[in-house]
Amino acid sequence: MKNKKWINLILIVVPLVIVLIIGISSGNDLKATAEAIARVPLRYILLCIAAYLTYLFLDALSVWFFLRRQQRPVSLPYACFVAVIGQYYSNITPGATGGQPMQVYYLRKKEIPIALGTSALLAKLFCFQFMLWFLGTLFWIMYPQTIQENVGGNMWILIVGYSYNAVVVIALMLIGLKRNIVEWIVNTAIRIGTKIHLVKDPEASRARWSETVDSFHTSITLLRRRPLDLLLQLLIGGLQLLSLMMVIWFLYRGFGLSGTGWGEIIALGIMIYTSAGYTPLPGASGAQEGVFTLFLARVFPDDIRFSALLLWRFFTYYFSLLLGAVVTVFMSFRKKKDA
Repeated sequence: MKNKKWINLILIVVPLVIVLIIGISSGNDLKATAEAIARVPLRYILLCIAAYLTYLFLDALSVWFFLRRQQRPVSLPYACFVAVIGQYYSNITPGATGGQPMQVYYLRKKEIPIALGTSALLAKLFCFQFMLWFLGTLFWIMYPQTIQENVGGNMWILIVGYSYNAVVVIALMLIGLKRNIVEWIVNTAIRIGTKIHLVKDPEASRARWSETVDSFHTSITLLRRRPLDLLLQLLIGGLQLLSLMMVIWFLYRGFGLSGTGWGEIIALGIMIYTSAGYTPLPGASGAQEGVFTLFLARVFPDDIRFSALLLWRFFTYYFSLLLGAVVTVFMSFRKKKDA
């Protein structure tokens, strides 16, 4: 366990160090960077924090509403706690693999069955991923010239990310609607994996996949029975994504910049998230910073781009780590006190 914590810490710190090294080697003076950050008005710093907290609140609201509709409610403050814990563990584990298990664990403490807790989280995941694809498509249609001008020769990065997200959405829809097809695909993949010695225990692999498919199929079935619930969950997912993108807009205005409209900034923000979000490092570290620099080179001038990058990553990544660490330490202290 201690070794895993050290590995997670290294995966978090090393990309930050690399970003700082690249920033300095690219001619960015740390003193000038700090001065540029200090000039950002406090109200925009607070707006960035508010935008991220709204993102977390909507994350919690999705789970709270789902469980409430299934007659197994938890309090909204506790749902917010679960959302913070989920973001924290997602951001310190590769591929965000640690977030959902910890959320299910804490929901279980409130007597939410594991299957139902998993269904709530998978329903939220589907709605968020669908809205990422939908809004990405919508903003790409609305601002094709802006995206072309800013992405330029790096369009292949966006296409790969967009295609990956489209495949994820289609796969999730198949799991939710056509379970038999997914089971056939999984069984075929396991058979092939067994023959080429990639799968050592086919029965165990089949059981794990069957449990995952069952949970997700159940979550989508629950939403399909109530179309208005599905629409509300999609709305929550869309607002959650937009609130996260607002951080870039507030930073853009905070640095005193103008000339690029709100819709264009949001469009580019969604393209960044789409292009780098699937990277299997904690918080997609490295990829997020790189794509931000590439896609917003024309939006943020050279002299403040590095400052904007550092602030953006703080509000969308390291702030959640700090918040999650505080909550985790508090809960550990409370457990010891209760014991």
